[in-house]
Amino acid sequence: MPLIEIHKQAQIDLVAACEWYEEQQVGLSKRFRSEVQFKLQLIAVNPELYPKKYNNYLHFAPVRKFPYVIVYWYEEKLDTVFVTSIFHTKRNPGKFERK
Repeated sequence: MPLIEIHKQAQIDLVAACEWYEEQQVGLSKRFRSEVQFKLQLIAVNPELYPKKYNNYLHFAPVRKFPYVIVYWYEEKLDTVFVTSIFHTKRNPGKFERK
Protein backbone atom coordinates (compact mmCIF):
# COMPACT_ATOMS: atom_id res chain seq x y z
CA MET A 1 0.00 0.00 0.00
CA PRO A 2 1.46 3.39 -0.93
CA LEU A 3 2.51 6.05 1.50
CA ILE A 4 0.20 9.10 1.56
CA GLU A 5 1.96 12.45 1.87
CA ILE A 6 -0.29 15.43 2.53
CA HIS A 7 1.23 18.71 1.39
CA LYS A 8 1.02 21.82 3.50
CA GLN A 9 -1.61 23.46 1.27
CA ALA A 10 -3.89 20.43 1.62
CA GLN A 11 -3.48 20.58 5.40
CA ILE A 12 -4.39 24.28 5.34
CA ASP A 13 -7.42 23.50 3.15
CA LEU A 14 -8.57 20.79 5.56
CA VAL A 15 -8.23 22.97 8.65
CA ALA A 16 -10.07 25.86 7.01
CA ALA A 17 -12.92 23.61 5.85
CA CYS A 18 -13.22 22.01 9.30
CA GLU A 19 -13.33 25.39 11.01
CA TRP A 20 -16.04 26.57 8.63
CA TYR A 21 -18.14 23.41 9.05
CA GLU A 22 -17.84 23.55 12.84
CA GLU A 23 -19.11 27.15 12.79
CA GLN A 24 -22.11 25.99 10.78
CA GLN A 25 -23.01 23.09 13.06
CA VAL A 26 -21.27 21.58 16.07
CA GLY A 27 -19.85 18.18 15.12
CA LEU A 28 -20.04 18.72 11.36
CA SER A 29 -16.28 19.10 11.07
CA LYS A 30 -15.87 15.62 12.56
CA ARG A 31 -18.13 14.18 9.86
CA PHE A 32 -16.17 16.04 7.18
CA ARG A 33 -12.82 14.76 8.50
CA SER A 34 -14.25 11.24 8.64
CA GLU A 35 -15.31 11.42 4.98
CA VAL A 36 -11.89 12.77 3.95
CA GLN A 37 -10.16 9.98 5.89
CA PHE A 38 -12.41 7.36 4.28
CA LYS A 39 -11.54 8.69 0.82
CA LEU A 40 -7.80 8.71 1.62
CA GLN A 41 -8.06 5.06 2.64
CA LEU A 42 -9.68 4.22 -0.71
CA ILE A 43 -6.93 6.11 -2.52
CA ALA A 44 -4.29 4.20 -0.55
CA VAL A 45 -5.81 0.89 -1.62
CA ASN A 46 -5.97 1.91 -5.30
CA PRO A 47 -4.26 5.21 -6.24
CA GLU A 48 -5.48 4.95 -9.84
CA LEU A 49 -9.14 4.58 -8.81
CA TYR A 50 -10.04 8.21 -9.50
CA PRO A 51 -9.61 9.82 -12.91
CA LYS A 52 -7.01 12.30 -14.01
CA LYS A 53 -8.53 15.55 -15.24
CA TYR A 54 -7.57 18.65 -17.19
CA ASN A 55 -5.04 16.74 -19.32
CA ASN A 56 -2.49 16.43 -16.57
CA TYR A 57 -1.23 14.10 -13.85
CA LEU A 58 -3.69 15.15 -11.12
CA HIS A 59 -6.42 12.82 -9.87
CA PHE A 60 -9.66 14.19 -8.40
CA ALA A 61 -11.43 12.12 -5.73
CA PRO A 62 -14.82 13.52 -4.68
CA VAL A 63 -15.56 13.61 -0.96
CA ARG A 64 -18.90 11.98 -0.17
CA LYS A 65 -21.65 14.30 1.15
CA PHE A 66 -19.47 17.44 0.90
CA PRO A 67 -18.61 19.72 -2.07
CA TYR A 68 -14.89 18.90 -1.95
CA VAL A 69 -12.41 16.90 -3.96
CA ILE A 70 -9.08 15.50 -2.89
CA VAL A 71 -6.51 16.44 -5.51
CA TYR A 72 -3.47 14.19 -5.71
CA TRP A 73 -0.93 12.50 -7.91
CA TYR A 74 0.66 9.10 -7.61
CA GLU A 75 4.36 8.40 -8.08
CA GLU A 76 4.51 4.71 -8.82
CA LYS A 77 8.31 4.51 -8.54
CA LEU A 78 8.14 5.96 -5.02
CA ASP A 79 4.89 4.15 -4.21
CA THR A 80 3.63 7.44 -2.79
CA VAL A 81 0.43 9.44 -3.15
CA PHE A 82 0.98 13.19 -2.89
CA VAL A 83 -2.15 15.07 -1.80
CA THR A 84 -1.81 18.62 -3.06
CA SER A 85 -5.21 20.05 -2.14
CA ILE A 86 -8.54 19.40 -0.50
CA PHE A 87 -10.44 21.65 -2.82
CA HIS A 88 -13.94 23.14 -2.64
CA THR A 89 -15.68 22.41 -5.93
CA LYS A 90 -16.86 26.03 -6.33
CA ARG A 91 -13.26 27.23 -6.70
CA ASN A 92 -11.44 27.54 -10.03
CA PRO A 93 -9.75 24.19 -10.81
CA GLY A 94 -7.24 25.93 -13.09
CA LYS A 95 -5.25 26.92 -9.98
CA PHE A 96 -3.61 23.52 -9.53
CA GLU A 97 0.11 23.13 -9.90
CA ARG A 98 2.54 20.48 -8.83
CA LYS A 99 4.28 21.53 -5.62
